[in-house]
Amino acid sequence: MLSILRTLLGVLLVFSFGSCQGRGRVHEAPPPSYPAPESSDYEMGRPTPAPSAQPDDFGGSGRYANPPSQTHESGDESTRDTHGPEEAAPQTSATTEERAAPKRSRSTRGSARAGLPRAPLAEERPGLATHWGETRYSPARQVDFERAAATRPTTIVELHYDDRAGALEMLPGGSWAQSQTSALGGALRISMVDASGRPFPALRQGDRVISMGDPGERYSLVIENDSDERFEIVTTVDGLDVLDGEDGSLEKRGYLIGAYSSVSIDGFRQSEQLVAAFRLGNVARSYAASKGKARNVGVIGFAVFDERKPAALHVPRHRRQWPGKDTHQRRTAEPFPGGHAEPPAW
Repeated sequence: MLSILRTLLGVLLVFSFGSCQGRGRVHEAPPPSYPAPESSDYEMGRPTPAPSAQPDDFGGSGRYANPPSQTHESGDESTRDTHGPEEAAPQTSATTEERAAPKRSRSTRGSARAGLPRAPLAEERPGLATHWGETRYSPARQVDFERAAATRPTTIVELHYDDRAGALEMLPGGSWAQSQTSALGGALRISMVDASGRPFPALRQGDRVISMGDPGERYSLVIENDSDERFEIVTTVDGLDVLDGEDGSLEKRGYLIGAYSSVSIDGFRQSEQLVAAFRLGNVARSYAASKGKARNVGVIGFAVFDERKPAALHVPRHRRQWPGKDTHQRRTAEPFPGGHAEPPAW
C-alpha cells in the first residue's frame, strides 16, 4: 500500500512540474514606431552602466546581457584589447575616409578603424557578425504568458546574414529579394531592417534567406503579427539569446507579440529600458567572439510558441430516468392542438 502511495505521489509531482513549465514572464516591447528620446545619455559610444541582477522569473540566467569584456577570443586563443578609454573605437557607421577607401578583401574588411591603433587578433574570419553597439532607448515590460507546449515551439524560423561576397558564396543560385521571411502560413512576417527601417537586400532560394549588409550598419528585427492570437518569440543572434546574451535555448523566455501588432527588437537587452544596438562588423571583434562562441555567427533564430488556450467549459447534462411513456408523449406532442385557452384544472 505504501509503495502505491509513493508511486501516485511521484506521478502527481511530475504532472504538476510539467504543467508549470510553460508559465512565466515574457517581455513586451514597443512597436517599431515607438519614439526614442533625444537625450544625450543615449548617444553613440556613451559608456553604459553595468546591468543589475533581475528576478529570475522570465527564464535564463536571471540577468540581462552583459557588455563584452576587453578580451577578444577566437578559437582557443585570446588577445587583450590595448585601446585605452580615450582611444576606444566607437561602434558606429563607417567614416567618410573608410567609405572613400578601396574595398578590402573579405578576410580583413571592416576589421580596423582608420587612424586608430588596434590589437592583433588571433584569427581573422571572413564575413560579418554582430557587435555590441551603442546604447539605445527601447523600453519593455514583463507580462504573463503560458505556452501551449513548454519547450516545443510551433515553428522555428532562421534568417541568415553576411556581406555580399559571403552571401553569393552561400547561395549562388539565389534570386534578389528583401530581407524578409514569414511563418505560420504568413501570419507572422519577420524582417531585418536598417537604421531607416528599410529591409536589407537579400538573396532568396525557397525558404532560405541571406541578408546582405556592410560593416558598421545598425539593424533591428521587426516582427509583425497579422493574426488574432498572441505568440511568444524567443530570439537569438549569432547563437546568443537577445535577452541575457548567453547561449540560446528553447527553455528561455522571449518577447510577446500581441494580435494584429508588431514589435521591434533593437539590440541585446541591458535593462527594461535600454538595449545595446545590433551593429554589423568583423567576426573577430563580435559579441559572440568576445565570449568565445563565434561558431554560430551569421544566423538569427526565432522560436515561435503558441499560447495555451483555456479549457472549454463543460456543463454535464442532468440525466433523469423518465418512464418510456413520457418519452413517447414528448415525441408526439403537437405544437398547435387547437381550441381556446381554458383555466387550469388542478
